[in-house]
Amino acid sequence: MDLDHLTWPFFDSDCVELAHGSDRWAHAELGEFEENEGGDGAAARQIFERLANAGWLRGSLPLPTARHNNKISLRHVSLMREISAFSSAIADVALSEPWLGILPIALYGSRELQEELLPGYLSGRLLPAFALSEPGAGSDASAITTAAYRDGDDYIINGRKTWTSNAGLADLYVVFARVEGKPGADGISAFAIDGGDGGIVLEQRLAVLPPHTVGTWTLKDCKVPSRRLIGGVGQGFKIAMRALELFRPTVGAATLGFARRAMAETIERSLERTAFSKPISEHQLIQGKLADMAVGMDAAALLVYRAAWQHDATEQSIPCEPAIAKLYSTEVAFEIIDQALQIFGGLGVVRGTTVERLFRHSRAFRIFDGTSEIQQLIIARSLLQNR
Repeated sequence: MDLDHLTWPFFDSDCVELAHGSDRWAHAELGEFEENEGGDGAAARQIFERLANAGWLRGSLPLPTARHNNKISLRHVSLMREISAFSSAIADVALSEPWLGILPIALYGSRELQEELLPGYLSGRLLPAFALSEPGAGSDASAITTAAYRDGDDYIINGRKTWTSNAGLADLYVVFARVEGKPGADGISAFAIDGGDGGIVLEQRLAVLPPHTVGTWTLKDCKVPSRRLIGGVGQGFKIAMRALELFRPTVGAATLGFARRAMAETIERSLERTAFSKPISEHQLIQGKLADMAVGMDAAALLVYRAAWQHDATEQSIPCEPAIAKLYSTEVAFEIIDQALQIFGGLGVVRGTTVERLFRHSRAFRIFDGTSEIQQLIIARSLLQNR
């Protein structure tokens, strides 16, 4: 992958070293997964274990017993997502969704819970999942109805979740549920539930545009020890929003990786394909499209790594910049890939070709992890609050 942006001032020597090492590793290890889109979850699990064995997961989480790398580096995670997405869309899923799943525990879990669960994640033995959305609560996460009540030293949880990545496959689910029927966001708490616990029933896998392993599932009298409460009672909504805030720049980075791959494929195609007795790269209309694609990529990269750098420099909540990064990057990446498909012509709509796969995968990112419209609301509210 083209790594010229590593010369920008957002990146220190650790970032540069990580990116070059990850790029070499991805080129050698992920090529075989490029056409596997992961519908059954087997490839994602295999890639997750490879990522762990190669050390990609270290340094992305605050470890309670570590002397170094004891804070989240969004620049590291964003670079890894950009590079993995360039090589394989399912590799990005294998990297990112478990990271979102473990993030609430890394940020808000008790020391006991962190010491119990984080090593398993970092070794690739523990595959986590983030379970917030419900059939009646997607963008409006405060409307969830999954309920938990205290029963001695345990909580009993009942409810229905959907759009959960690795549903039915995960070893650990971070579940957001309403405790004691309290209304609104203040009534939501977060729990770490073992995937092997009784009461977890997979209903169906969802046949989505990019065939990810997302599903709908239920919790039926699922018993969870009270020590598996993450943070305090009523802290769940804050935990979920903070995790998604940190996740959003990395979403932008993944779509940037898709766009870079589409650009690389398109340049090669424009040099090889001829029309009207010359390579299409010599036609000004094609050159104009390539120029617009390049501008969009650079703008997206600047927004993504500004947001990541701001977090790493301050470690403060900055909801506006991650929303800007996700909104712009996901929208412009889809436009870039759409133009790539147009330049490919008929070959671009043949199912299974690289640009066709990128088109399907990139479209979903404008909805997943907070729709573009939700990002617009976050940005606008931030502007109005500062008046």
